[in-house]
Parts: sequence; structure tokens; C-alpha cells
Amino acid sequence: MGGILVTGVCGRLGASLFEFLSSREGEVRAVSRKGLDLSGKAEVSKHLSAFRPDLIFHTAAMTDVDSCECDPGRAWRDNLEATRNLAEAAAALKARLIHFSTDYVFDGQKLSPYIELDSPNPLSVYGKTKLAAERAVSSLLENYVIIRVAWLFGVKGDFVSFVKGEIAQGRSPRLATDHQGSPGYIPDLLAPIYEIARSGVIGIFHLTNNGDCTRFEMGKEIIRILGSRVEPIPSTGAEIGFIASRPRQSVLSCRKYEESFGHTLRSWQEALRAYLKNTG
Repeated sequence: MGGILVTGVCGRLGASLFEFLSSREGEVRAVSRKGLDLSGKAEVSKHLSAFRPDLIFHTAAMTDVDSCECDPGRAWRDNLEATRNLAEAAAALKARLIHFSTDYVFDGQKLSPYIELDSPNPLSVYGKTKLAAERAVSSLLENYVIIRVAWLFGVKGDFVSFVKGEIAQGRSPRLATDHQGSPGYIPDLLAPIYEIARSGVIGIFHLTNNGDCTRFEMGKEIIRILGSRVEPIPSTGAEIGFIASRPRQSVLSCRKYEESFGHTLRSWQEALRAYLKNTG
């Protein structure tokens, strides 16, 4: 069995996934932007040819939605070109690629949770680049999985950290009420990601904790659990100052994962309580 490569090791998901895999697999290597520029085709091919992994987890991406809108050139380079280069190199080695995507490939017009077979129609530069990356992976590779995740929390610098910081300053955070989504607690996702990767299945899977909410509702739950008296301010994305368009609702249905593997992730509320219990 060959080694494992994790891209985006300086990111929230990448760092957690690298630590998780390192405790379970023999040879696990990780790369960051400083160590390997994924937008350089020749550099990517050379690096993978030297290491020859049989399994690649591609978490690296430009994920700041508004930054993507302001710098589309970089977004297309980091999200599409980098992914295409990695997929081509993986195909040459016959390596399995696990690519991570987003709920923002959808436009939010559907009235029920999105399933994997629903037609994407992204509203933002971020969503468009991620959808293009999905299509590059599926067209270049036979052995791949695309895992769509959303609203990741569970590490420093996440939405929970933002709300806690506002509370610590005695400020009432302005939180969006016009976007419904599915939070995903990173520690809860790691074992399912590993299970999917090692199962040999092909295609797209949605993976989040159970349930959905708005950012305002999630913020209120954080404040309630912490026992703070701070009252969040319900706001629209426009009032907050968001630049990129967000889908009105991008709740992901995880039924395909649940039926394929027999597991249902706990609710985002339970996961949030566990996270705050551990971090305070």
C-alpha cells in the first residue's frame, strides 16, 4: 500500500485530517502553499511522481467567499487550476483522489435539502470555481470521491471563535438570518471521511452534522450554551456587508452517506455543546 498525501495542511480541515490520518496510517505526508504551489503543473507532477501516493486528500482551496469575489483570478487559479493539476497527476499515478467541495455550488432556490443529484447553479465566484473543480475531478479521474461539506467549525478561527470573541468584547454580533445551512463539526467528519476514502466508492457525497440553521440561530445557541447575556443582532447579509451572493438555503441532505454506511452524524447542537464543553 502506498502513502497518503494531504493538501492544504495549514487549513482547518487539512490540519485536522492530517493529524487524524497520521495516527492511523503508515506514511502520511502533507503539503501547504509554501511547500508546493498546486497551480504549477510541472511542480505538482514532479512532487507526486517522487512520492507516488495511492490516496490523496485535496482540502487546499481559497475558501473566503468574499475574497474570491474580489480576486476572481486567484480564486480560479487556487480552486480550479490547482485541482486540475492535482487530478491529472493523480490520474497518471492511478491514485485515488478525495476532493472537498461546498454547498455553495447550489443557488438556494430549492425548498428542501439538496441531494447529490440536484443540478448545481452557483451564485458566487467561489461557488463557480468549486463547481468547475468538481467537474475537472470527475472528468479526469475514474477513482475519486467529491465530498461536499459546509459551515465547518471545531477549530480556532471558526464561526464559534468569532462569536466568542464578540462576547468577550461585550459586543452584540450581527448575524445573518437570510441563509439556511448545515453546520459540520470537523472532529465528527474525520472518521466518516476516512471511511468513505477507504471504501472504494465513487462519486459525490454530502457530509455534515444533522440538522440546519441560520448563522443567527447558531450564534444564539453558542451564546445560550456559554450563559452569556449578549443578544445577537439579526441582520441580512447585505446589512452585514457581504460582497458575494449567498444561496438563500444550501442545506445538504446526507441520506446517501447514511444509507451507504449505516451512520447518522449527531445534531449540530450536540456537536456544538461538546465543542464548547472542551474549549470553554
